[in-house]
Amino acid sequence: MNKPFKLSMGLVVLACIVTVLLFGQNQASAALNRKTSALKQADRTSASTRRVALTPTHQLHVVVTAYDKNQNISHHKYSYQLFRNGKSVRTISFTNGHTTRAIKAKPGNYSVHVYSHHKNVTFSGGVSTSDQPHFV
Repeated sequence: MNKPFKLSMGLVVLACIVTVLLFGQNQASAALNRKTSALKQADRTSASTRRVALTPTHQLHVVVTAYDKNQNISHHKYSYQLFRNGKSVRTISFTNGHTTRAIKAKPGNYSVHVYSHHKNVTFSGGVSTSDQPHFV
């Protein structure tokens, strides 16, 4: 092979490597930056998460699904409280048994407490932080 061809091929390979290093972020590395806490059932009418740390470059993601005693999605009205550093900062209501939200918030340690006025309700979901949209 001639020298100009080898040189041009080397530059193309180098450009590809630099592009991947600069712009390529696969799902595994994005997941490493994510902090997640699942809802843990506290009693027959409420559930809560542990705290997750929110950094300035991330958003808070909340997903909650409510189930009745037969494990069908419950279509009543529910509420959850969002806590920052242990203090309630917002109460959000939802209907139809499911909510998914991405919330811009100040940095801090966040947790969620979801509750119902109906007995025998179970909840799934949780809270997480990430710089990319995702489900908990």
